[in-house]
Formats: sequence, structure tokens, C-alpha cells
Amino acid sequence: MKETYIFFKDIGLDLAFMIAGLFGGVAFVSKPNEMTFWQKVLTVLTGIGTANYLTPFALWALHIPEKLGYGLAFLLGYMGFKAIEYFIKKYQDKQNKKNNGEN
Repeated sequence: MKETYIFFKDIGLDLAFMIAGLFGGVAFVSKPNEMTFWQKVLTVLTGIGTANYLTPFALWALHIPEKLGYGLAFLLGYMGFKAIEYFIKKYQDKQNKKNNGEN
């Protein structure tokens, strides 16, 4: 089992973040909405991907302690594309401040 975890880690997949994102995505689609079945499936998959790939960046960008990563992964799974948009903007703002000599 540990070998499987290490393999996934080596290819950029954090199973714990993905599971947290899965539950976040499921929580999002479980509320009443007009989404079709396939839209719900894609929303959950987007939540998993967002949590997996964006959680480490979000921890760094927001200066959040690493032990809060799983809760953050859940929230990112819930937020999906909106989280991606937010962190792109946050990163761009940070780079602009850096380029302008601000702290």
C-alpha cells in the first residue's frame, strides 16, 4: 500500500488531497441545482483535480499551515473552477507587487 502511495506522489497525485476534493465536489453537487448528471460528474472530477493540484499552491500563497491542507483541499474541491480563478488572480497580484518592488 505504501508503494502505491509513493507511486502516486511521484506522478503528482496526492491521494489525501484528492479524496478531500472528491468529498468537496460531492458536497457541491448534492445541493439542489439544475445540473445534468454529466455536469455533476465533471464538477466532481474538477473538484478532485483542483484539490490535488491547487492545494499545495494555495498553502504557499496564503501562508496557511500545512496541517490545514486537507480542510483546504475539501474547500477547493467544493469551489472547483472558482478557486482556480481566485488563485490565478492572487498569484498575478503577488507577481505584480514583486515586479513593482512592493513587499
